[in-house]
Amino acid sequence: MFDPAFVDWNLPATACPPEEREQCAAPHLARQLSRLERMGLGQPFVMRPSALGLHWFPAGHWLVGCGNVEVLHQPSVAVVGTRSPAAEEEAALRDWLDDSLQRLGLTVVSGGARGIDTMAHRAALRAGLPTVAVLAGGMLQAGPAQNRSLFAEIVAAGGCVLTEQPLGCRPFDTLFVARNRTIAALSLGTLVVRAPVQSGALTTAAFARRLQRPVGVLPGAPWEPSAVGSNGLLGRGASVVTRAEELAVLLGTSLAEGSRALPLAPAAAQTFAVRLAPAAAQTFAVPSVALSEAASRLWAVLSAELEEGDEVVRLSGLAGGEAVAALTELEMDGLLERRGTQWRRARR
Repeated sequence: MFDPAFVDWNLPATACPPEEREQCAAPHLARQLSRLERMGLGQPFVMRPSALGLHWFPAGHWLVGCGNVEVLHQPSVAVVGTRSPAAEEEAALRDWLDDSLQRLGLTVVSGGARGIDTMAHRAALRAGLPTVAVLAGGMLQAGPAQNRSLFAEIVAAGGCVLTEQPLGCRPFDTLFVARNRTIAALSLGTLVVRAPVQSGALTTAAFARRLQRPVGVLPGAPWEPSAVGSNGLLGRGASVVTRAEELAVLLGTSLAEGSRALPLAPAAAQTFAVRLAPAAAQTFAVPSVALSEAASRLWAVLSAELEEGDEVVRLSGLAGGEAVAALTELEMDGLLERRGTQWRRARR
């Protein structure tokens, strides 16, 4: 039923001795599928990232999800933000998202977290629009726990829940960075609703810019901590978005009629792929040994193209000493190339 390469990838390295992997992998997957069925998310789908034009994923990677895989081929908008919006703003933000996303009529992609993510998913469901929740951990670790009923609603309503991790993988910090990258890549553009200075939503916006996708910001009060980070994006190329019309212009689309999602035009499908030559997918070096947590975080944000080292460190969230140690580790393992002050993933 599943590609043998996926069955092997889904088995943790420590699950059994190397010589027994072939015998262990299929029963391990069968047990996990049984658990997943009891969660009410249904049978998963599995695909290579290249099927969605995501050619920058490491070789051998998979996307795993539950629900309607077809929504991943429809034009979408990423809506991200803080897990803790100001209490006095919650009702107004909810109403704004309800109105704007319904009028926009696109599939809504977010991270399934508390706060703005949940508001965005709920707004799409109320509008009758598909929505996609991208998880940091595996499907069996879908969280937060209070949102598992939301994930079931998303699947039942014709959307999907998606991850780039094996079914049983526990979420940790580096995986949230990778999740944010995937949210940006699946969408025509990213809307940051509210984000403090350390918010992961800012990482999503940075990845969107790296992928040449537009970034919009719903401005907040300058004295509100939950808006300081998102407001700061406005001085770095992001666009002000206060109405559905402005969001449509930013994404290069038009407002939908009623609450129906816009059909995917052939031209739109061509803009969905990351602007990276397909052949490049086969040219990256990939980790063959376990990396330290710091090196894993730095590896997760490295691009195939040269970027300023300061920007890569900022995206990783590492402190100076941690970043230097991680840089040295990746260079010694042949995973990172430096040219002056610029870094990129090493090529084979």
